Amino acid sequence: MTRLGFRAKRPLQYMSTVQSSAYRAEPFSNTKTLRQAAEAVITGNTLIRSPQSQAETSTTSPSDPSQPVWDGVALPRNGIAARLSRISLIALVAVHAVLCGAAYLLGGTQTQAILIALAASMMGSGLVVTLSMRAEGRTLARRISRIISVLDAARAGDYSKRISVRTQDDVGALACQVNELLTNSANREMRILESALSDPLTGLPNRTLLTERLRHMLAISRRRTSPFAIAVLDLDRFKFVNDTLGHAAGDAVLKEVARRLRNTVRDGDTVARLGGDEFVLMLPGGESAVREVASRILDAMQEPLNFREQRIDIGLSIGIAMHPQHGSDDLTLLRHADHAMYRAKRRRAGIEIFCGEQNEVRRSYLSMLGELRRALEGDQLFLQYQPKLDVASGMIVGLEGLVRWRHPNRGNVPPSEFVPFAEQSGFVREITQWVVARGARFSHQLALNGLDLCVAVNVSAHDIESPAFAQAITEIVRKEQPAPGRLCLEITESGLVSETDNAVANLKAISVLGVRLAVDDFGTGYATLKQLQNLPVHELKIDRSFVSGMQENRGNQTIVRSTIDLGKQLGLRVVAEGVETVEELRGLAAMGCDEVQGYYVAKPMDPEEIIDWVRMRNALQSAKHKRYSALAT
Repeated sequence: MTRLGFRAKRPLQYMSTVQSSAYRAEPFSNTKTLRQAAEAVITGNTLIRSPQSQAETSTTSPSDPSQPVWDGVALPRNGIAARLSRISLIALVAVHAVLCGAAYLLGGTQTQAILIALAASMMGSGLVVTLSMRAEGRTLARRISRIISVLDAARAGDYSKRISVRTQDDVGALACQVNELLTNSANREMRILESALSDPLTGLPNRTLLTERLRHMLAISRRRTSPFAIAVLDLDRFKFVNDTLGHAAGDAVLKEVARRLRNTVRDGDTVARLGGDEFVLMLPGGESAVREVASRILDAMQEPLNFREQRIDIGLSIGIAMHPQHGSDDLTLLRHADHAMYRAKRRRAGIEIFCGEQNEVRRSYLSMLGELRRALEGDQLFLQYQPKLDVASGMIVGLEGLVRWRHPNRGNVPPSEFVPFAEQSGFVREITQWVVARGARFSHQLALNGLDLCVAVNVSAHDIESPAFAQAITEIVRKEQPAPGRLCLEITESGLVSETDNAVANLKAISVLGVRLAVDDFGTGYATLKQLQNLPVHELKIDRSFVSGMQENRGNQTIVRSTIDLGKQLGLRVVAEGVETVEELRGLAAMGCDEVQGYYVAKPMDPEEIIDWVRMRNALQSAKHKRYSALAT
């Protein structure tokens, strides 16, 4: 055995020159040391050293005592490289030792034994490594194939699949990275989808998602013959909120409207925003159920919105189209609901359900705009005048000129039917100049007939923004020569508060001409006290919506009384519109209102009729002044 140990020592010493990518063999003194080395390679947890080198390399051991090393070089603990390294080492050591000993015992020389053992051990270890690599290759191919299949599914849009990770080797680390990539990609796709299908400001579904849901609802409704409705909602005076208080206030209003809509509708209803201040509801159910939801929405919008200490009233108009009565496809339903909404806005009705007549009227608007110019040139437009009563004396002190259109085929067309479309087309400027010229001419005619009355006419908010507006009014005044203070231009409050440079310059230039300025529909806009002080305004006109029924509505009473007090403090005359009962006249007189107009005083009349009526009315009033004073109080 001593001889065998001596003979076996030399091949093991020779093996110290053979190196692999993961370890370097060292000489072993006997078979016991060899067996310990083999066991260490199998476990992967032992420091593999010969006794001679332990002292030499003790200072170079790795920081992790559990890390397997060979001659100071750390071996991989896991993975394909580690397994192949251990298998190769075991095979090489075992085959080399057996063949070397066998060759020597059979009588060969030491050199022959070494060469034979070396060749055989290399062939054996190569065979073992080849078989091991095949097995490892098949395992590796299966694992990579799973990764590729998951990536192919993700490329097709399915981000739900994940790769199970059982080992923490290189392929396992790759699988973890792929799983993380899939999670991030799925989250990004979800965000992109949400931004493509929802409104970024309110979070409500946008037009694209609404169209998809509407077509799905149409398919369900056809199969089950179940009715549903499309409701189009539009905010009143939203443009003036933006122009007056800024876009931040407008955004706050839109967010609050969206919040109230979500809290008011039922669980199965859809609320969407098409853009601007237009919202759409998809409401399953019949007409009665849809009306109930629409009424709840109007009630929810009654509470004003507070924005930076500014109270903003949220007005709303709702148009409804029912399926299948008013349309069988999404575009028709939306168009008819939009028609009904504009009708509700014009009539200030709050809620309107589409009817077939609206469609015909809507089509006629296309030709109406083209006929306005011919109406202006052909004297189809005319003015009627409604008297204004001085509350203190009971005398008629003014008239308001109201434009009318006597169409040869349509009959009398009310201003609410053609003025909004004239404003949209820009033709309202020609109409305004015609109205002002006729009013100034009639004021001069009244003076010639011995009537000292102020004639007021309405001016569109679009007009005062025009740089040429003041010049046009100047030319009219020079031509028609109304007496100073006997021509008044009534401008809506919403148009007055725009306060642009052009508007302010125009109003000041017109005031210098001796033309009075009145704020029409006061209380429906957002004019501030500072604006009223800075602009050359002479009158405040309280909107009829506050005057009508104010005896029963304490809120309206408060608004009317506050407006009258404000006008007195600013030195302005206050005129109340829409007075229809003696109780309203008495209430306004008690509050100190200066003038009233409405059906209780008189309806609008033609120019020829109004002159005789005013003469007779003032003559009778002069004789019965005491009786009127008792009536007003």
